[in-house]
Amino acid sequence: MPPDPLQLRRRLALQGGGFALFLLAAFSGTLYWGIASQRLEDQRTELRQLAGSAAAQLPLIAHETREAEGRAKFRAGSRRIASAALRQQRLQWFDATGALLSEQGSLAMPPLPKLTGQPLWQRWPGGVSLWQPVDSQAERLGYVRVALSDQAARADLLRLQRGLLLGGVVTVLAALLVGRRMLRAAFAPLQRQVSALQRFTADASHELRHPLTALRAQLAAVPPELRRQPALAWGELDGLSRRMGELLDDLLLLARQEQAGLDGPLTPGELQEFDLLELLEDLLRCYAPQAGARSIHLQLSPDPATNSIPFRGQSEQLLRLFTNLLVNAIRHSPEGAAVSVLVHRAGRLIRVTVADEGPGIPPQDHERVFERFWSGADRGGHSGLGLAIGRAIARRHGGVLRLGESRAGRCELVVELPAMDGP
Repeated sequence: MPPDPLQLRRRLALQGGGFALFLLAAFSGTLYWGIASQRLEDQRTELRQLAGSAAAQLPLIAHETREAEGRAKFRAGSRRIASAALRQQRLQWFDATGALLSEQGSLAMPPLPKLTGQPLWQRWPGGVSLWQPVDSQAERLGYVRVALSDQAARADLLRLQRGLLLGGVVTVLAALLVGRRMLRAAFAPLQRQVSALQRFTADASHELRHPLTALRAQLAAVPPELRRQPALAWGELDGLSRRMGELLDDLLLLARQEQAGLDGPLTPGELQEFDLLELLEDLLRCYAPQAGARSIHLQLSPDPATNSIPFRGQSEQLLRLFTNLLVNAIRHSPEGAAVSVLVHRAGRLIRVTVADEGPGIPPQDHERVFERFWSGADRGGHSGLGLAIGRAIARRHGGVLRLGESRAGRCELVVELPAMDGP
């Protein structure tokens, strides 16, 4: 059966939404980084200009210190000029020895790590500063240090962040709404076709059961003397009719499962607790006559008489899963062979292996036939339709149905199911 359009639509929506979010995040991050970098460069440019203006004033301030009145003023400490206009900046003038001569502004700055003759940038939460030496042609006149607050830049970047976030949310919502409508419009024809195909499959399999039942009834009514005639293969006709009935049952079950949406995990209300070994023992006892008719020996390990494996699931569905596996193994094993069902618990997994002595699959053909095997085609004589149903049942129970060891003279199908909590 084709994939569920609803699941495919959800998958495309998630993938498309994730890709759109990635592109939006990359664009927003790049834009924010570019604006933040440009803002920092603008601050540095402004500081360079401010440092140049302060350097031009350094000779005048140094000259004042040589005056007697100026020396008296500076004995009491450095002179600071503060005003409301200078709260967002700080200017400092130093002599050649690094002694502070004067300063303007009230912006708080961290101390310099050490006195250096090279330009030094400092950045901290609240501002950025530049330490700049001032030289004449023959000597060093001193140093200046200028600083600017970054509150305005931070406010601009915060507004940018909020704008990008709001724009991203609006863009994602608009993309989801538009994308949902487009996907719904694109998948509507496919959904109708799949629904029509499911109904046709269910109706066809149901309607074909009537002539098949009539055919089987007529074959059963054939007199024994006619059945003994070697020219007429009544036994083969019986086997083919029985095989067609099994295929129709599988097809009808698969169609009903897909129509009812029974491909999701089991809900807590659908779970039953039972002994898995007991279920398998009853199954082997039921098919023992069919296997005995061809001298096929059925084996179950471990022995249910001394062991038990509690399990929680739907016993009817699991019975159908293991019935398909067992019937396939019996059908394709040669006369006198053995079909074994091995149950093993490994940690939090229960592994059930159904092994037969049929033709198997050569190792070099595993990859080629695997896709056909699960798509519903026959593989190595095994019914792909019944196994596809079994795979869906295993998946509903949180497990998997996979191909195990397969070679000439042996074929294994493995069901792995989650074990109940506890030892």
